[in-house]
Amino acid sequence: MKKMNFLIMVLSLLLLTGLTHAQQDSITKQDTLSLTLQQCISIAMDESPTIRIAQRDIERVDYANKEKMSALFPAVNASASYSRTLKKQKMFFDIPGFPSSPDGIEVGQDNTFAGVLSASMPIISPTLWASLKMNETDAALTMESARSSKLTLINSVTKAFYGVLLAQDSYKVFERTYQNAAENSRIIQNKYEQGTVSEFEWIRADVQVRNALTNLVSAETAINLSTLQLKMLMGIDLHTAIQPMGKLADYESLVFEQAIKLSSNSLDKNTDLNQFDLKAKQLKQSLEIQKSTWLPTLSASINYQYMSMPNDDVAFKDYYWFPTSTAGLTLSIPIFQGGSKHYKAKQLQMQIKTMDDQRENLKRSLELQAITYTDNMIKAIEKMESGKKALTQAEKALNISQKMYEVGAGTYLDVTNAELGYIQAGLSYNQSIYDFISAKSDLEKILGTTIN
Repeated sequence: MKKMNFLIMVLSLLLLTGLTHAQQDSITKQDTLSLTLQQCISIAMDESPTIRIAQRDIERVDYANKEKMSALFPAVNASASYSRTLKKQKMFFDIPGFPSSPDGIEVGQDNTFAGVLSASMPIISPTLWASLKMNETDAALTMESARSSKLTLINSVTKAFYGVLLAQDSYKVFERTYQNAAENSRIIQNKYEQGTVSEFEWIRADVQVRNALTNLVSAETAINLSTLQLKMLMGIDLHTAIQPMGKLADYESLVFEQAIKLSSNSLDKNTDLNQFDLKAKQLKQSLEIQKSTWLPTLSASINYQYMSMPNDDVAFKDYYWFPTSTAGLTLSIPIFQGGSKHYKAKQLQMQIKTMDDQRENLKRSLELQAITYTDNMIKAIEKMESGKKALTQAEKALNISQKMYEVGAGTYLDVTNAELGYIQAGLSYNQSIYDFISAKSDLEKILGTTIN
């Protein structure tokens, strides 16, 4: 039964190895894209729906601004009308000395045909002029919103890219542990068959292998999920095979180069603050528009009409058509509307004061986030230095414990502890580098710039 269990375990390992090689061969046959971080960001800028949506918003605002500008040009309209007189108007003449007819005299025609061409345009329109001033602010706000979308996408792609590297490096740590556990299990199996170790020790080694295998499978799943997330953010087909280049340890020197530039943290380019300022500017311009409604307006209009008013007994060919035209100016002076405009202006003033306080809270919140990210980067550097030394020592301890156990100078518990220490040191070291890069990416998003 013991041999049968061992045989099942070996067959399972061989099956897993075969499946892994089959998957690797299948991926190799495809056109695998080896990508750097900058290449991933560049593809995301071209393929991500988020960027296309932001670009369409910019075009939409441009069209909206042109729509507002069209109000400065004359509005020309054409119309045609027909009316039928059902009951004609009557006229009565009251002349002294002559009695008037009680039936009166009917006036008017049976039919009226008219074609009208009219044009109008504003000459003095303070409200329109004030609203046109918002065009530039609207365009600036849309551009800033698009920049915010790009910064968010870059942040997400960057963290996803390094997340794949973290998963791959973690897989290598678990793979090394699994190989060690499998080798130790083989040695203990031989010793158990020779009767030099107890069954309990062999069972413990068997459990250790199976736990290592579980960790390895979980790490492989993490690689697949993080890669899928990266491809989704890049906007490419999820079935496309990609391979992020490098490993986290390659960025160790980058950590120290950028650590000295953490003191210059300015929120001048923060997109949230810039958008908030533009919205506050819009609100102030809305107040100007509201105040402009108190001012008089002047508009010009011209009307040309071509009409005919025949009776039913007149043939169509004998219709008499005649033109009429008018031109005029209209001056509108607002006097009193029940105080609605005054109270509307008061509401806008209250909103402006509220936005001032909201901006102060937003700025303090962003400053807190920037300080937190900076502190996380510094702590990550400290963890990385300690983790690197711990990983070197843990790897050395693992090799020594294995050699000691092989010659009978150590126990399997020493090997197990050494493997656990190696796993913890390896994962901690990789995590510290990822934490620095992740905090740096978040800080760059807050600052609206890049720490080079």
